[in-house]
Amino acid sequence: MKLNLDFYKSDIKYNELSREEYIINNYICNYNEKEYETIFERDNNIEALYALSEMRKNIISWYPFEKNSTILEIGASFGEITGELCKNADKVVAVEFSKQRGRAIERRHSDKENLEVIIGNLQDIKFNEKFDYITLIGVLEYAPLIYKTENSYLDLLEYIKTLLKEDGKILIATNNKFGMRNWSIIDSDDKNLEYDAIISGIEQNKCQLLSKNKLEEMFEKTNLGKRKYYYPLPDYKYTNVIFTEDFMPNENNLHRNMTFFKDTDIINFHENNAYLQVVKENEKLFDFFANSYFIEISKNLNENQIKYVSFWNNRKPEYRLKTIIKGDKVYKYPSNDLAKSHIQKIKNNIDILKNCNINTLDEYDEEKIISNIAISSAKPYDELILEECKKGGIDKVFELINKFKEKTLDKLEITNNVNNVFDTYNIAYKKEQIKDLHFVKNGLWDLNFQNCFMINDELYIYDQEWFDNKVPIEFIIYRGILIFGELKKIIDEDKLYEKLGILKYKELFNKLQEKIDNKIYCNPIRMANHKPMKNVRGFIVENSDLKTKNTFLNGEIQKLRKENTLTEDEINEMKNLIKSQEEKIKEIENSKGWKLTLKLRKIVSYFKRKEDK
Repeated sequence: MKLNLDFYKSDIKYNELSREEYIINNYICNYNEKEYETIFERDNNIEALYALSEMRKNIISWYPFEKNSTILEIGASFGEITGELCKNADKVVAVEFSKQRGRAIERRHSDKENLEVIIGNLQDIKFNEKFDYITLIGVLEYAPLIYKTENSYLDLLEYIKTLLKEDGKILIATNNKFGMRNWSIIDSDDKNLEYDAIISGIEQNKCQLLSKNKLEEMFEKTNLGKRKYYYPLPDYKYTNVIFTEDFMPNENNLHRNMTFFKDTDIINFHENNAYLQVVKENEKLFDFFANSYFIEISKNLNENQIKYVSFWNNRKPEYRLKTIIKGDKVYKYPSNDLAKSHIQKIKNNIDILKNCNINTLDEYDEEKIISNIAISSAKPYDELILEECKKGGIDKVFELINKFKEKTLDKLEITNNVNNVFDTYNIAYKKEQIKDLHFVKNGLWDLNFQNCFMINDELYIYDQEWFDNKVPIEFIIYRGILIFGELKKIIDEDKLYEKLGILKYKELFNKLQEKIDNKIYCNPIRMANHKPMKNVRGFIVENSDLKTKNTFLNGEIQKLRKENTLTEDEINEMKNLIKSQEEKIKEIENSKGWKLTLKLRKIVSYFKRKEDK
């Protein structure tokens, strides 16, 4: 790696300095990248997780770069994607505007022989070559800091054009001005961008987000070429899933949007709930509210056939995979070197299915798993269960589950219960508890209705990642229902368990599921994803309710006093209650959340008065 300071004059700062120093001094300077995940588990530090987690590279790790290419990375920050770019190119030149961040990249990627990091303002740097790819990942919105001109966004794009080869590609990732997150969240501590995302107009001297329409206007004015839009969720920084025009979000796949909440976030509503209403109304509306865009631009833009990408960010590193739907095939790759062993286990599971004469849509080659699920006559089995449930209720579900058992689970080899899966996970049980369970030698416990298609009245299984020795068939069925969220909305799951004869095992099976989850999932990311939300409306409603209650109590006291029906003790009791409620009101009004939402309440009040008139 080469660090080039020839063009450095002064820093361009667009992050909070204290936060940068904390990340660099406490993590990058003390640990290498392979140690980060262990440190996250230990420290449970959200800021470090956001800056250094493996998931930051997801925005680019799936992209099909041409071999023997050269890449110019504009705005490398802490080097979040720099290492991934180095894996995909003969040469990477990373431009960073801050010397402190440049030193952090040097420390983080010192082993990359094909990397040059140039510190300086883009306008001051003299390049002696043109590039196959130029990346602007989270940079376009900061154009006014880079080009302090009247048309800074256009000037930046025009200059980028001069550094691109004739058939080269520009890759841009940016947040959307009208992204759902900007409606649903108030970040009480956001000092990075001086704007109110939704209500601000474009000002050339301010960093700000742009809508898809504005982006398109700029691309047309600068004649950059053809574009393909991708839609990463929750955004381009913490990408867990990427949609395209050929594979848009719907009611069945929106759960892949794994949202994160910081301590400083105050939430008006959960964005997934709002997205669900949008796509129910019209799936084509999604692109307007998408949190982020990843845009591929080129004069000669060849279709790469990629429709959809997803990741398993919330798993431990050794189980993280990326799934890519390309054309009529689904491909699974390891997200890192550790996960290569998991791919091998999936290959073994495919062989088990074939040896048991269970139909499967999966095959594999040396580096990946390949699934052929683009079959016109195929019907997802979980969708079939939902349809039939609405027609015939729990009896129809029972019938279809038994059909699933007959055509798949009953083909697995039954064995004894010595050293079974409960022993493997150190779960205590009594012998009589498990004596009637049917243990299978090859415990593919992810053999469920969601990983199954019905084709010409035959069941075809795919996506079998997991295996344990000696797993009860009853647990496999139980788990299939447990994770079947849409089914549990329309039936009583316990009644279904009882009808299937497995309700009595619920406590034991839940312990096993908990152990499995702890084995697979990464706690810091799970905690960040399930972080409690602070609800703006909660502050307003709670305070409003208390004030109304106090007004009512005062009125009652005056009324009862006139009627001489209250004793002195009763009056004092009511006074004490009023005092207690007033203290709660004062506590709320002095809270940070209440003060932060003052403007919001004034706006609501203003429109309410206008409405009343």
